[in-house]
Amino acid sequence: MFKINPDNKYHLIGIGGDGMSGLARVLLQLGASVVGSDIRECSNTRVLCDAGAEVYIGHRSSNLTRDVDAVVVSSAISEDNVEVREAKSRGIPVQERLTALAKLMEEKKSVAIAGTHGKTTTTTMTSTLFEFGGKDPTYMIGANCDQLDGNAKLGDGEHFISEVDESDGHFTELSPDLSVITNIGKDHLDTYRDQDEILEGFKRFAGKSDEMIICADDRNSRKLYDVLSSPFTFGIDSPADITAQNISQVGVHTSFDLHFRGKKLGRIDLPAPGRHNVYNALAALSLGYKSGMDFSKMMDIMGKFQLPNRRFQILQNNGSIIVDDYAHLPKEIEVTLNAVKEGWNPNRILAVFQPHRFSRTKHINGQFGNSFESADMVVITGIYPASETPIPGVTSQLIQKSVEKTKKSGVHRILDREELYNFVNNTMEDGDFLIGLGAGDINQFTQSLADS
Repeated sequence: MFKINPDNKYHLIGIGGDGMSGLARVLLQLGASVVGSDIRECSNTRVLCDAGAEVYIGHRSSNLTRDVDAVVVSSAISEDNVEVREAKSRGIPVQERLTALAKLMEEKKSVAIAGTHGKTTTTTMTSTLFEFGGKDPTYMIGANCDQLDGNAKLGDGEHFISEVDESDGHFTELSPDLSVITNIGKDHLDTYRDQDEILEGFKRFAGKSDEMIICADDRNSRKLYDVLSSPFTFGIDSPADITAQNISQVGVHTSFDLHFRGKKLGRIDLPAPGRHNVYNALAALSLGYKSGMDFSKMMDIMGKFQLPNRRFQILQNNGSIIVDDYAHLPKEIEVTLNAVKEGWNPNRILAVFQPHRFSRTKHINGQFGNSFESADMVVITGIYPASETPIPGVTSQLIQKSVEKTKKSGVHRILDREELYNFVNNTMEDGDFLIGLGAGDINQFTQSLADS
């Protein structure tokens, strides 16, 4: 049986990932010894080294020291990883990150954020509410947030807040005290057979949560009603316990009237663009309310909220605007570009999209047709592989063809990074709004463009 012991030494494979680095930070703050490896150095690995972790760059059997008590692997690490094989050959327990997370969450009142879209921002919002609301929570977020000094913290309070990833299907092993499902869409079809199987996974997760919060506007989430007796609900268009009305957006700020069971509580000026972030805020406010927080205090905190890194991160605003955003699924891209159009009404919207993973591109390449409707120009790069090997016949040209079915002009595919830089740099005009989209390293491109 896997247990978290502060006296143990843990080896984390894939330690630089946002989820794994958060786990590493909490383990370090518990007093455990932490060592790990990743294929490349990044800001997360540097922060962990400064915090006392030992990090190896590259995967080698020699990285696994003799005094390691347990190995934790990210969902991106395959079973044939050389360090995984070495651990198993020596009889060292090997567990997935979610198992370690579950053990940590058992020690406190667990607050879990699940869903296809919006998990990281909702988790950040929830952690911000609890942190500045005086609850001193423990939290693990899938991105760094300057306002929260990183992506994880071990607090003295009774709550443990974490986003829960459904990608490998193991989230059904959790039994949270309080959960929210932001929405249910189609993704991770390398794990799930189809949308019905995805829905069944969320039903199992919901059934194991003591208290459940769902979005009344989301068609798939409403299908959970048959396994939930009385879920708490939030929404914009449908009747719900918490609703947002009279939504307006100016630039990065989205304002709305907050209603609780029909009664107007006041107006929130949320420093985050778009209706999708209103949904995220309603989910976080629902979690806060169910945890005993006062609405007036939460509304004040929401007005000072800061988005996590790579979530609509404005890199340049000097006549033309350059933004980096993590959106990589069709619906995420659609709502993000709609927010740009609604909040800025720029001269032109230029979207540079880096597809994420070969397996994802294989399964959902045809769904991007309407995602870029609000963009005046679309540039599609090569696929960011993450940990995957290429799949024959699967290239970003599949997405290009999907987009070109609904967008007859202004769609380009550029694979070389230098050629991409020169093309975009020569194309941008004063008053344009350029947004880099993707979960890979497209942020390096947008940052270099902003720095030039």
